[in-house]
Amino acid sequence: MKILLTILLLLNFGVSNSQNFIDGIIYCAENRANEKLKFAVGTDIFESNFEFIESKTIVEVQNAEQRLERISLAEFKESEYPAIQFWLNYKVTHRNLALTELLIPFNLNCTTPWNKKDTQEILEPYLKVLQNKTKIDLKKALEIGNENGLNEIYFWDIDYEKRKLIWTLKSKLKNNQSKVIKINSKNGKVISEFFEIPID
Repeated sequence: MKILLTILLLLNFGVSNSQNFIDGIIYCAENRANEKLKFAVGTDIFESNFEFIESKTIVEVQNAEQRLERISLAEFKESEYPAIQFWLNYKVTHRNLALTELLIPFNLNCTTPWNKKDTQEILEPYLKVLQNKTKIDLKKALEIGNENGLNEIYFWDIDYEKRKLIWTLKSKLKNNQSKVIKINSKNGKVISEFFEIPID
């Protein structure tokens, strides 16, 4: 039955942008993504911290100028351009705070090039937070940022730098620059602080 559904989706994709067809391909991809994420991060973490956001699904199309263009799912439903690829968006949360967003690519046959290892490598820094393996979680990192002069924090992320797991926080300044601080997730120490100038 699943194989038949996939074949039907393939026959219609790029020909029909109907509501039922689009809902079907998204439903298929969401189910596959959910299973892949459960396998990669564990059921408990997935069900508690991952939220699929359909409104942020991105579709890559070939437009009238024969160029690739990325548009929203709502825009795609109104367009006449055939889809080439699409991405499902997941919001990853930790203690009711948005930790990051994850875009999972999908081909038109409802498969993704990501395997379990790829998914785990991409999510590894965030899994350390979700598994409570960092002394400084997101809430504490934001508090440290406020204590160090970051008033309206608009960006945060966690990643490895020189084998250390580091929080990066950014706050907008009046002159359109950003103040950036980096925090060691193990001990909460601010390891660097600088200003970022936007490049036009």
